[in-house]
Amino acid sequence: MEKQTGASQKPFRVVIVGAGIVGLSLSHALQLANIDHVVLEKHSKIVSVRGAALMIWPGVARILDQFGILKDIQATVTPVSAEYERYPDGSINAVGDNVQMVGKRFELPVILFDRMRCVTHLYDGLPDQSFIRTNSRVDRVEHTKTGVKVYLTDGSVEEGDMVIGADGVHSNVRQLMWEHAAKNEPQALPELDKDALYSDFKAMFGASEIKDMPELGPADVHVVQGYGTTKLVFTQPGNVYWALMYKDEHEQPPKPFRPTQQEQDEIAARFKDMKMVGNITLGDLYKNKTRAGALNLEEGIVSKWHSGRMVLVGDSAHKMTADLGMGANTAIESAIVLVNLLQRALKDDPCRHFSQEEISDLFGEYQETRYGAAKKWMELSGKVTRTRSYESLWARFFITQIAPMAWLQKIKNEQFVQALAKTAKLEFAPTKTINENADGWKQIPGDQSTGAPWVAYALVTSVVGVGLSYAAVLRWGMPASFSMA
Repeated sequence: MEKQTGASQKPFRVVIVGAGIVGLSLSHALQLANIDHVVLEKHSKIVSVRGAALMIWPGVARILDQFGILKDIQATVTPVSAEYERYPDGSINAVGDNVQMVGKRFELPVILFDRMRCVTHLYDGLPDQSFIRTNSRVDRVEHTKTGVKVYLTDGSVEEGDMVIGADGVHSNVRQLMWEHAAKNEPQALPELDKDALYSDFKAMFGASEIKDMPELGPADVHVVQGYGTTKLVFTQPGNVYWALMYKDEHEQPPKPFRPTQQEQDEIAARFKDMKMVGNITLGDLYKNKTRAGALNLEEGIVSKWHSGRMVLVGDSAHKMTADLGMGANTAIESAIVLVNLLQRALKDDPCRHFSQEEISDLFGEYQETRYGAAKKWMELSGKVTRTRSYESLWARFFITQIAPMAWLQKIKNEQFVQALAKTAKLEFAPTKTINENADGWKQIPGDQSTGAPWVAYALVTSVVGVGLSYAAVLRWGMPASFSMA
């Protein structure tokens, strides 16, 4: 294959659509790789209020350390000090230490903080913010012989060698990619991809001040089970971040869900008496909110992430529920894998320009590297959401009676640590503050399949777990603590 070199001295350039967590992470990585790019954000501001809190596990914390922003983030976060699994009435089912254990194994406390603050750190920590362009809504993408022209609704044009769709679950780039494939490679894009995403749950989320809530500590994690619902409550000093996921109509593909303030208030009123932690209700949290919102919980993964010179990264390619806290982590890791491939190809000649065949091969390698792990995390997140929301009698029995058992927790924790240890990092940038000799980074020899042990746990919870539950009931009957109601 003949390589196109940079005789014109015009550097390879990436056009990124979307300046959320993924788009800003891409800019960090590309700046460290000395790859020219522009990030196009359709809104006037970078920091959005959508979303409440998120978790950053050690694998992605290592990436943030390479970006040079981990220390500043850690200075604003209080490490988790208490973890609870709760019944639908808010009472305690189990006390755990999973998050704390992971932090100890990696000598790197798990980061639990405000999504807005995450975006702020990513943006403020950029070496050069001039790569970011706001008020820039994409209208169409034109493929040329050597690159792309991205036409914006304001009439301006951005030129580059490729387009990355980091524009979320309702991705405009994904739609433009499908249109390009339909005209130029109709056999390459499965028709099913247009229905790959679906939603069975909606969510109300928010951040509130902690007022007269003695049940809440300064740095808690509360996972609350329910009948058709699952709830997450995280605290940081003075603040509580919460999310209620509730079963709703199946939509495939899901429609954008952007309720008005009145509609949002009606959702809150519908669930106002629902117990969250102890006697604290959703109504209590909503009354003390500093912000709140509601959205669809989309799930799914498209089977083709690229067409022509367009490629998808993050929620535009793979979307999952929130129960495992892996959505942002999986998306950032996908971004890092793509940038590693670009840096390898361009490190000897930053003005090299890929042929269509070359860039298709690179995109194909990126998808092959990430597809399996992203699909596994997506499937497992959905499984956990449905189990915690008592999708069936056996799901309820498993999550309340089997899952808290110490032996199963030990298996799950070890497999989770092994999966996190395999998280990709930038191949060309050093870490700055973390100890990569910590026990958690040591992988089991011979196990090269990213995330596979965690999927083995999923099989335990679905197949073996149900079998154990059934056998236990046949032998000993229902435990006294388990109600059929």
